[in-house]
Amino acid sequence: MKQKILMLILRFGVALAGVGYIIYALNWNDTVDADGVLHQGVINTIKSADWKLLVVSFLMVGLIYPIFSTRWWMLMRVRGMHCSWGKAFRLAMVGCFFNFCMPGSTGGDFVKGYYAAKGSNRKTDAIISVIVDRILGLLGLFIVAGVTGLTLLSDPRVRYITGIIWLCGLGGVIGASIYFSGRLRQMLRLDSIIAKLPGGGLLSKIDQAAVAYRGHVGALFIGLGMSTTLHLILVTATVTAGLALGIEQPLGLMFNVIPVLYLGAAVPISYQGLGVMEAIGEQLLVNPPLCTFNQLVGILMLSRLFQLFYSLLGALFLLKGDIHLHPAVDEKLEEKPSTEAQVDQTA
Repeated sequence: MKQKILMLILRFGVALAGVGYIIYALNWNDTVDADGVLHQGVINTIKSADWKLLVVSFLMVGLIYPIFSTRWWMLMRVRGMHCSWGKAFRLAMVGCFFNFCMPGSTGGDFVKGYYAAKGSNRKTDAIISVIVDRILGLLGLFIVAGVTGLTLLSDPRVRYITGIIWLCGLGGVIGASIYFSGRLRQMLRLDSIIAKLPGGGLLSKIDQAAVAYRGHVGALFIGLGMSTTLHLILVTATVTAGLALGIEQPLGLMFNVIPVLYLGAAVPISYQGLGVMEAIGEQLLVNPPLCTFNQLVGILMLSRLFQLFYSLLGALFLLKGDIHLHPAVDEKLEEKPSTEAQVDQTA
C-alpha cells in the first residue's frame, strides 16, 4: 500500500514538474528576436489557427475508438471468450475515461482487466487479452514511426530515431520468437524456470494464457494491422492540428517524431506524458520559425483535449452501469479453462 502511495506521489510530482516546465518555456506574449522575426505568443498562436483543419483533426481522432475496441474484442473471441462488440466497446471507452482520470496511461487497462475478468470462469485469459492488446498498440506506434522514418533518412535526427526504433523492433522480434517457440522454450527450460519463481503457480498460469496466442497468429497480425492503422490516424490528426497552428516542419519529420512523443506518453510516469512529450518534442521538432515551442505545446494539448472529449463517453457508460462483459451468475464458476482453451494451450 505504501509503495502505491509513493508511486502516486511520484507521478503527481512529475506531472507538476511537467506543468511547471511548460509554463516556464512558453512564450505568453508576442516577441521579436534579434533578426526582427515575430514570434507569436500563446493567445495569438491559437487565434491564428485554421479552425477547419482543427475540426478535421478532431473528427479523425474519433475514428480510433471503434478500431481499438474491435481489436480487443477480436483478441478475446479468438480465445473463446465471447461477448458482444457493444459490451467490449463500452468497457474499452470506460478504460479510456480512466486513462484521463488517473496518473499515467495504464489506469484504464487495470479497469478493463478487472471488469473483463469479473464474472468470468477464465479470469487469467481475460487479463492477458488486455495485456496483449496493449502490446499490439505499442507495436503499432513503433511501426508507424519506423516506416515513416525511412522516408526521410537524409535528416540526421530522423536517421538516429529510426535506427533506435528498428533496433528495438529487432530485439522485440528475437525475444518474441524465443518466448513463443515451443522448441526453444523446451531447450531453455522456461516452463521450469517460471514455475520455480516466487508465485510460480500464478506466473505459470499467466504464461500459459499468453503462449496460447501462438495458435492465433493470424489474429495477432490482424490486430497489429489495426494498431498501425489507428496510430497512423492519430498521428495524422496530430500533424493536421500542427498544420492548423502553422507548423512548417517537413511532414516526414513530423510523422517520425510524433509517434516517438506518444511512446513517451505511454510510459506511466506522468499524466498523459505531460511535460515528457513537450521535453522530447522541444529537442526533436522545435526549430523556429518552422516550429515554435508554443506550436508544439498547442498540438499536444489539442491532441489530449480531443481524446479527453471522446473519453467522456466512457463516463456516461460508467454512470449508466452494466459494463461487465459476463453475467453475474458466472462468478459462481471456478476459473477453469474451457476444452477449447486447453487444446490451444497445449498447441
